Amino acid sequence: MKGKAQFDGNYIKLNLSREGTLYSGNFAGITLNAKGKPYIAEGTIVDIDAKITQPGGIELMFPRWSKDGDINKAVVVLPIGWLNEEQKAGLAAASEISVNVKLQGVQEPYVLKLPFKQEGVVRNIQPPAPKADSQFQIGTTRIAAGEGSVRIELAVKGVPEQAHHIGYDIYDNLGNELDMIARDSKPYTRDTIKDTIFEDLLYGAVRPDAEFLIIRPYQAVFEKGNQGLYKLDAKGNVIKNYYKQLEIKIPLK
Repeated sequence: MKGKAQFDGNYIKLNLSREGTLYSGNFAGITLNAKGKPYIAEGTIVDIDAKITQPGGIELMFPRWSKDGDINKAVVVLPIGWLNEEQKAGLAAASEISVNVKLQGVQEPYVLKLPFKQEGVVRNIQPPAPKADSQFQIGTTRIAAGEGSVRIELAVKGVPEQAHHIGYDIYDNLGNELDMIARDSKPYTRDTIKDTIFEDLLYGAVRPDAEFLIIRPYQAVFEKGNQGLYKLDAKGNVIKNYYKQLEIKIPLK
């Protein structure tokens, strides 16, 4: 097994590859058997532990892995939004990441020691004013653009159960939609900001010629009620009701 670690200041990305002919199922995700039924094949990732060995021995939680266009390749995303400021600062000085990869049917995990360094700098962007309608208020508390991603923190005020269901599409002024990498949501617990949801949104890189971004909050439409299967249009896309009053424009220049 081989790997490569990348860090642009917003998140850590691991590119892993499995070598040899021992396993025929997918390295990441499910595999379909001859009858088309999904299962977890031997040699498939079932758990990952990652740690920055120097400085401070920072444990990296909440790993997410997915296929990478090849049955023997996987992409692992390690968010850092939950780290405290001291730990985040320590990542800039780190030189190695240790990764334990547990595979289905294999007793001992594979251990990788990968070189680690921050690529480029993170540019903090001045957050715009909050937007509100009769149900919600959405404010941006932090916007950070790295070499390969943009991270946006939101504070969403309103009924938490409803705020959790808001989705976010982000476009640049050229009409290009940014790819979502990860999303973390949690309620604030402090009484002073009751009924507020914290959103940590991570999207792919912004084009260098883009002048601004537009966050388009929406509510996805379900087939029945407020849960279950999403309702699709004729092209197979999820039908979305956008909150026009809550759209946020983020100047980049």
